[in-house]
Amino acid sequence: MIAESWYRMKEAVLDWSLRCDCAVIWGNMKVYSTNKGSRTVFVAFCDKIERRIHPLRLERDVTTMKREAKYIATVSLGVMGVGFAATLPFSSSLWGGFLQGGFEAGVVGGLADWFAVSALFRHPLGIPIPHTALLPKNREKITKALVSTVENELLSKETIRARLQQIRFLDRGLELAESHLDNEALHKGITMLAKQALQAIDLEKLTPLLAEEIRKALQDVDTSRLVRTIVDSIIEGGYDSKTFDFVIDKVEAWAIKSETRDQLGGMAVKAFEGLQSNGFMAFAVNAFMGMVSEEKLGNIIQNFLLSYIEQMRTKNHPRRDAVLGFIRSELGKLERNPRLLAEMEGLKGKLPDMFELDDKISGLLKRLKEKAEEFVDQPHFVPQYVVPMIRKIIVSVQANADLLQRGESWIQHQIVAYLEQNHSKIGQLVKENLDKLNNDKLIELMEDKIGKDLQWIRVNGAICGFIIGLGLAGLKMLF
Repeated sequence: MIAESWYRMKEAVLDWSLRCDCAVIWGNMKVYSTNKGSRTVFVAFCDKIERRIHPLRLERDVTTMKREAKYIATVSLGVMGVGFAATLPFSSSLWGGFLQGGFEAGVVGGLADWFAVSALFRHPLGIPIPHTALLPKNREKITKALVSTVENELLSKETIRARLQQIRFLDRGLELAESHLDNEALHKGITMLAKQALQAIDLEKLTPLLAEEIRKALQDVDTSRLVRTIVDSIIEGGYDSKTFDFVIDKVEAWAIKSETRDQLGGMAVKAFEGLQSNGFMAFAVNAFMGMVSEEKLGNIIQNFLLSYIEQMRTKNHPRRDAVLGFIRSELGKLERNPRLLAEMEGLKGKLPDMFELDDKISGLLKRLKEKAEEFVDQPHFVPQYVVPMIRKIIVSVQANADLLQRGESWIQHQIVAYLEQNHSKIGQLVKENLDKLNNDKLIELMEDKIGKDLQWIRVNGAICGFIIGLGLAGLKMLF
């Protein structure tokens, strides 16, 4: 029972597809129905057939309607002719003459309208009657008139401009953009664009540009101001005091050593021995040297140094403050030291080469590019970073009425300016498309678009002629 129902459904769809010229779709469905044996697949393919058949059905219906209109026009003329011929034997009778008048007028009306409709496109019956084949003969005039009508009336600058001014392009664009921000396809597109943009960066061209800009920036640095800034930073940060303490610590570490004591004692002894004095002075020196040894003299000098160092380490000690004041005073003079400034000017030009600037920048850019590509390729890049940023921009623009109005005005101005420059191309496009068609194709196009209405003119001509003929025949009988 199930197999029979399945077969009947297939036969019904086959008949449907054959009547609608869809045998190819049916062939596909047969394969799926055989291989899958699934009702779901069957329904899916029925939907597919419906989607494919719908435009074919519409096209068939339009063609059928055109054929029916032409058929009705011919039939109406034939009916009038047959009626006229049929009433000839009865023309002497009252009703025969009455009907003959109607059919006669119907034949005349139908033939006249057939002649008029045919004369628009061709010579009726191929006879070159004057003022026929109006479309081919007056093609240039018709084309110019059509182009003029399109340019100056239907799609004139004023009409298009007025219509454009009614459209809020920026508002609609922002709304459209916001409504699609969570679209997965958009996310993939943004990711792809970002990756392509990164890949398009030419590091070999970018590196020398950045290096040159850095060199220019270094040369533009005010050396005197730089020195003053460095000195101010040293003093404000207390680095002068810290440096002084560091030196004091190192001097103390050196002075406290026994080797230093011995060296100082030896140096002092040699200094006394080298003194050239006479008289009492020589006696005093010799007496002093006899009282102290080299070791004692070294201890005296060492203790003196350590005591002096301790004073220098003590905060707010006059000697420490005096030394630091002198250091700060000398640091303040550096910004006006021509020799130092000249040395630093020369150093600015040497720094890029000293640090191999081009290689450093190239390596940095490569690392940044690799990191950026990895970051962009992560699934959360667009949802977490790009989309919130775009949404924030959209909300900001929408909340700013002045910015929104200025943006809308700019867009309108650009569109209107483009319209002003290219409006004539509308007529050119119409003319070019018409010129592509020869007379036969143009006639075929016109008949395809308005042929149905023209055929109904013939039908109306025959019917109206018949009615008017009856009326005239009736009046003739009365008078």
